[in-house]
Amino acid sequence: MKRIISMTFLIIVLLSNTVYAHTNLTTSSPMDGEEVNGEVYEIVLEFNTRIETTSTIKVFDETEEEVSLTTQVDDNVMVGGFMSPLTHGTYTVEWKIIGADGHPMQGTYSFMVRKGELENPAVSEEPKEIPEASIEDLVEKPVVQVIEDSSKIASNDVLVVILVILFTIAGGFLGWIIGRRKNT
Repeated sequence: MKRIISMTFLIIVLLSNTVYAHTNLTTSSPMDGEEVNGEVYEIVLEFNTRIETTSTIKVFDETEEEVSLTTQVDDNVMVGGFMSPLTHGTYTVEWKIIGADGHPMQGTYSFMVRKGELENPAVSEEPKEIPEASIEDLVEKPVVQVIEDSSKIASNDVLVVILVILFTIAGGFLGWIIGRRKNT
């Protein structure tokens, strides 16, 4: 009986390693704590595994007002693009994802944008030419999102739970049989 319990415990410990393989943020641009001297048009977050297309990025300025952006997810990279570059100030990035393992993860970090002052702020008297754009260029293109089969989500976790339950039942049944044999 002790051997069965020991084997069941060993199997549970060995299989539990897959449960803790959560998706984590590996790199970001701008990075946490970075001071950017220039214009920031996008936030790029890269994770160590594939992430779901429902993942989101939110960016807040110093007054905790949300900055409007569009989010795009491709495999393990999430990009948030701004309509216009960020102005001088400190920004907080909040991200929420569902990783390949099916677990929701979230995190925050901040960075600072420092725009240098122009040396000669004199305004030019010449009018600037504005390039003409076709109406097709001005209309926002629809985003196509692939909807994944829900049966694929968290399949590793379901398999681990099923195996643990089966081994526990088998161990209990085997222990019950051995106990009955000793009593007879």
